[in-house]
Amino acid sequence: MIIMLFLALVLFIVYFIHTFHYSRHWMENFEVTLAFSEEQAGEGDTLFLYETAVNKKKMGLPIMCVKYLASRFLQFEGAESGTVSDHFYRNDVMSVDGFEKVRRKLKFTCKKRGFYQIQEAELVSYDLFCRHTFVQKIPVEVSLLVYPSRMNIRKLMPVFRHMTGSCKTNVPLFEDPFLSGGVREYTPEDSMRKIHWKASARMGNWQVKTAEYTASTPVVILLNLESPGVFVSVDLMEESIRLAYSFVYYLSKEGVETKLVISGDEKYSMEGTGRTQIAAARRALALISYEHPLSKGEDFVIRECEKIRREQHVILISAAGKKPMQKAVSDMLHRNESLTWIAPTFSEYGEDNEFREIPPSIAKCLVKWRGM
Repeated sequence: MIIMLFLALVLFIVYFIHTFHYSRHWMENFEVTLAFSEEQAGEGDTLFLYETAVNKKKMGLPIMCVKYLASRFLQFEGAESGTVSDHFYRNDVMSVDGFEKVRRKLKFTCKKRGFYQIQEAELVSYDLFCRHTFVQKIPVEVSLLVYPSRMNIRKLMPVFRHMTGSCKTNVPLFEDPFLSGGVREYTPEDSMRKIHWKASARMGNWQVKTAEYTASTPVVILLNLESPGVFVSVDLMEESIRLAYSFVYYLSKEGVETKLVISGDEKYSMEGTGRTQIAAARRALALISYEHPLSKGEDFVIRECEKIRREQHVILISAAGKKPMQKAVSDMLHRNESLTWIAPTFSEYGEDNEFREIPPSIAKCLVKWRGM
């Protein structure tokens, strides 16, 4: 009996000493870092989040839980170790021996454009007997900017054909198969359908048909983010943002001067060409938030109407199209006839039937976009 009591006392002393020592030193020379594999990405891209735990002391950590919140729009592969609501709550369990480095590689997909941050992680550990819990919050500063995706050029070709003010150019912007430009030598990238058989027989080697290209005059892209109806239609707004980025990308990439203006804030106005314009536009579009109230679409159009030059072509992207908006667009048409109104819709008549009745002057420049 005395021996049993003695052993129990020894075990209690060992347990007390271990627990006390563990509580004092478990975070000593131990660090956890998080890092995205890239700082920037596009919608639909697959990236990795790296969890790295480094233990620089002799004492091991038998159970270590790393917990943090990430946006649900970063869709992790094998999400069974987390819970998803507005955020993804990650809970990763690991064991870290003394003087050991443990690295986890978590695969995820960017489901939506935006700016994502992980600012804090919670470390939870247990003593050897799992009787006591130790918690420590640590700051982590990792961020990821997700750009809107761009649409396939083939989907946008009907819109480009609808746009007025095109002219012939040697800059290869959008190939027009109806404008013949001669023949050239065949390359492996060419389709067999482009082979000019008569010219090939005459020249003695394969020749393909070429086409002239069309390019627009300087383009102003007005992005109105006012939703049709009473509530914010996120799907329509996101489609509008993707449309705006696609036009900036394809036009700027080929040297066409573009100006992008976004409703709601004067700072969202940028003008230029090439890669610089593309980078500035996609960053501005990635950072758009619906948390702050946006200006009325008609106020936005009226304000920008005074700034537009006659030689510019206007692309208005707006899912909202009630009577006041139609009146503002009609006034803009009197000032600048070169205008294309792209209206993303879910149905033939648009949300809340806003496009059921439109005047003929607007109908000529209106393109209902059902690309979603």
